[in-house]
Amino acid sequence: MDITAYRLRRLRKAKGLSQKKVAEYLGITRSAYNQYENGSSKPVRRLEELSNLFGVTTDYILGKDETEFENNVTNVDSQIQSQVQKYLGLSDTGKDIVNITLDAVYERERKSSKSDQASTL
Repeated sequence: MDITAYRLRRLRKAKGLSQKKVAEYLGITRSAYNQYENGSSKPVRRLEELSNLFGVTTDYILGKDETEFENNVTNVDSQIQSQVQKYLGLSDTGKDIVNITLDAVYERERKSSKSDQASTL
């Protein structure tokens, strides 16, 4: 796999985006974007948009800058990094428990936020 294809896949996954979502952002089909990630086509006309979406330079996407993504990851809040490291060290069962708990807390907060908004109307 070429460096551009590899980096596009890595950046997309790091952002938690599907190929379809990236393609929609670019205004192209998912299969056209897939060609960027499998190396059969270069994103020459879409480089600027991709760099904006992923928060990196076009040089990084093209493989001319080796450290930008790693530097961006390093700049993430240290508490979040610590939590991610803990999560990654969990067993599959532990990860399931965290995911269930997070989903429940998120849903409670979302419902609370909706009821707060409704009461202010």
